[in-house]
Amino acid sequence: MTPSRATPRISASTKPSKRHVLITGSSGYVGQHLIASLLLGDSSFDGREVSGAGAKKIGECVGVDEDHVQYELFCAYNSLSTFKDDIDALLRHQQQQLLPAHTPRANIHLIPNIDFSQHNYIDVIQQAIGGAHGDNANESLPLDAIIHLAALSSPGYCEQNAALTYKVNCPIDLLKFNAPIIYLSTDQVYEGNKQYYVEDIDETVPVNVYGRSKLAFERVLLRRSDADGHVRALLNDREIGANDTCRRLLQGITIDSTTPSAHSNSVILRSSLILGPPPPLENGCKKGAYPSFLQFIEGRLQNSSPTEYFVNEFRSVVHIQDVITAIRHFLENGTATTQNNDVRIYNLGGSARVSRYDIALEVARHLNIDSSSAKAVDRPVGVGGAGGVPSPPDISMNVEKITRELNVLKMKGLTEIVASTFV
Repeated sequence: MTPSRATPRISASTKPSKRHVLITGSSGYVGQHLIASLLLGDSSFDGREVSGAGAKKIGECVGVDEDHVQYELFCAYNSLSTFKDDIDALLRHQQQQLLPAHTPRANIHLIPNIDFSQHNYIDVIQQAIGGAHGDNANESLPLDAIIHLAALSSPGYCEQNAALTYKVNCPIDLLKFNAPIIYLSTDQVYEGNKQYYVEDIDETVPVNVYGRSKLAFERVLLRRSDADGHVRALLNDREIGANDTCRRLLQGITIDSTTPSAHSNSVILRSSLILGPPPPLENGCKKGAYPSFLQFIEGRLQNSSPTEYFVNEFRSVVHIQDVITAIRHFLENGTATTQNNDVRIYNLGGSARVSRYDIALEVARHLNIDSSSAKAVDRPVGVGGAGGVPSPPDISMNVEKITRELNVLKMKGLTEIVASTFV
């Protein structure tokens, strides 16, 4: 089954009254913040289930002019039992605010039980967004954009479950929608042997399975056929390294000249460690005890619990608000015009190069908490690294390109990130 090949409508010059957008990983930390941002004060939504295609539609506008609705959001996620009820609660809360100046911006359709390790995930999504299911399906609701957030992102888990990681983190069939993909990649595609990586200059040499799997999907979006029609390998020998398992698994990813190319208005955002306030939904995203690293640090400091923080591992940590701003920029405006009209890559980080110990000290300073329980340690180096997982020591990034694209003076630094999180 192949979804409709209708031309997507997202671009800087074409702005339909209502965009159909698929968000994968919508129940996660970034997804929840993105959904809340796109709703932006909508106060006239009433949740209900829609029979038929298996999607649950929340936010059918009641007594509100549909002309004000800018998005039909198809929110795909794997399994989070509290997600639907929490979205309902969020919309009820907005309704209780009675803010007449805030008109509804989106209708929300939840698509649960999406497992990218299963070959039929594309059929499930297709059916849920209104397409027919089966061999006779030749019509589907065209998507204007895909915001691809879903991923297995724990380096330790990925290292121990490489086969599953490559399946989930490299979902090639998303290309069949022929829609621009805004792909949240990672800074861990870099080797980590220098400071301030530049996306259009420095090479990518990931050192762990997580980084390789994310880079593999970048290459799916960026791939070009050789002159003879054959498709180059997703990763080169240097990027694969001596990892025979990685080499074998990558060979198992079927991609050839018949595989659709990525839409030219797609964007790759190489995100650093994302920090910020808890997610807007009441029960969060249930990913560990803390929504982000900042809340973990706060809890340890408040309890005076001795905790080790690495001082020899650096990243350009980024605020969730800047991440959402970037995603919405590309969703609403497309990308700046270039001569080649190719898929573009942006480093998505903050303006400061910091270690985890630096973050702990800044949280302690801002909250006026004794920092003596925070212990500075070096991360073990070598093939195994901490916990047996290789980790790049310095993947700080140059963020001048994204700063120009977003037309801002600077991305938030650590001090601003902490201050805006603990208000």
